[in-house]
Amino acid sequence: MNNKYQKRILFIGMPDMALVCLSGLVSRGFNIVGVVPPHRNEGTFELMCGFANSLKLPLILYKDRLDEMDFIHSIKQLNADIAVVCSYNKKFPPEFLRTTKDGFVNCHPSLLPEYRGANPYSHVLINGEKETGITLHFMDENFDTGNIIAQKKVPIEKHETMGTLFNRMNYLSSELLAEFLEQYENNSNIISLPQPQGEFKKAPSIDSKNLRNYIDWTKDAKYIERFVRALNPFIVAMTSFRGIFVKIYTAEAVEKKVKEEPGTICRIKDDIGVATGDGILYIKSMQFGSYMIADTKSFIEKFNPRIGEKFGR
Repeated sequence: MNNKYQKRILFIGMPDMALVCLSGLVSRGFNIVGVVPPHRNEGTFELMCGFANSLKLPLILYKDRLDEMDFIHSIKQLNADIAVVCSYNKKFPPEFLRTTKDGFVNCHPSLLPEYRGANPYSHVLINGEKETGITLHFMDENFDTGNIIAQKKVPIEKHETMGTLFNRMNYLSSELLAEFLEQYENNSNIISLPQPQGEFKKAPSIDSKNLRNYIDWTKDAKYIERFVRALNPFIVAMTSFRGIFVKIYTAEAVEKKVKEEPGTICRIKDDIGVATGDGILYIKSMQFGSYMIADTKSFIEKFNPRIGEKFGR
């Protein structure tokens, strides 16, 4: 494949952001001289390797750590001008960060310094932010703290979910990264600014290990509705009913005073209204155990829930 650009680029990443960005860079003619996939124990290792092979790009693998001498030597042999990183779950040791001429540039899906961490997608939705975006920044030995190179803002849509935002951020990353690398091709003097000091909103992982994806029915209905959207479809908000886990995919919040305790079913029609700390959450689609994923009407027909029954852990 003939490259339009000459700067030698090392690419590091994990699906899905890495797939979108790598495909975009190759299609635009950037000179990708090597690809570092996730560790071989990651579930996405084979996917990333297969995708790089399909593009006829060389893979550089490590056994256990990113500071292994053979791996570092292989990277240095590439004589890369710059490295770009599109989603990765390991800190980069100093030896690795010194293997390119002009450093490592990361695509982070938030407007740094806000929402440093693994999952900005969910946290901006949970917190009701009006906008988010992509930050390109130099990498250092910590996560998401290096000098900022460029940012691009986008509004958060009214019914945005983690899935829709994830997709938008991946393509926005590809666009911003290509714009930056085009400028870098003509001028290697990259202007960047240190991140402000202070306390900022964080974006840690959300999973079921510590019940972080479980609904707290004492929260207000609007918060819970955002929480549901913020975890749909990759993590999914959970609760329980009749001792069985329930995943809630879509819901609607209504501001209405209720006397029932949080988590109590207070209305059943084509959907299920559940009392919260403030207002009612109407469940629209859900999964009951491993049995079914369906709209709430189908759940009502099959399981005949009753007014006064409760959702909860």
